[in-house]
Amino acid sequence: MKEKLIILFFIAFYISIFPEEKNENNKAKNSNSSDTQVALVTKVYKDVNYRKTADESDWQKANIGLVLYDGNEVKTGFKSLALVKFTDGSGLLRVRENCILHIFGDKKEKLMNKNTFIQKGLISFDVKKQSENEEFKFTTPTVVASIRGTSGFLEYSEDSTFTMSLESGSALLNFTGPQGGEGTLTEGNTVTISKDGTFDFREQTDQDKKLMQESRRTNIKKIIIQTPQGDFEIEYYGPEE
Repeated sequence: MKEKLIILFFIAFYISIFPEEKNENNKAKNSNSSDTQVALVTKVYKDVNYRKTADESDWQKANIGLVLYDGNEVKTGFKSLALVKFTDGSGLLRVRENCILHIFGDKKEKLMNKNTFIQKGLISFDVKKQSENEEFKFTTPTVVASIRGTSGFLEYSEDSTFTMSLESGSALLNFTGPQGGEGTLTEGNTVTISKDGTFDFREQTDQDKKLMQESRRTNIKKIIIQTPQGDFEIEYYGPEE
């Protein structure tokens, strides 16, 4: 019995230090969940669910304190919100309504490369400056954005339009379509990339700034209005305290 336990220990140790290499694009779509802890759900509002992999058909209710492992997915419903904080303290995601994202992390010693695949929806993000040999990426079906110390919002819409606007820092963008293409987005600017790979860079408009502000709001307020027909409760996102 003792010999079997020793053999099992060495098998587990070997697997942990020699993980199978995965193609990054296939990983974003088809990866199985691993035991690498990548992020925590620190706030949920209304309809927030998760599942371990894209192969699973059933979603489970997400609660505060939920640990997200490499390959896990998060989905928000109508007028819902989730806050996701990476375990290494490198970033915070504000996952807005009707969004689906996949969390990936590849840990090597004290460093961890992070890749968030946004299947659809809008997220607001604050990412700290990464170590020289560390990566933080946002991936969509058409664009890969590599960042280090950056804040802003990113949206991938139903018509495959990619939009990113930065409040600080910069992002290197690579279009993954057949014709390729790349560009750098800097602080105070916005880019829209169509599904055919057309880049439209612009200085942030008033509408971009308004969406930036709204995407950062997570402070939920409630108002109760008393009427002869009964009490009505109104919820809204107030300014951050």
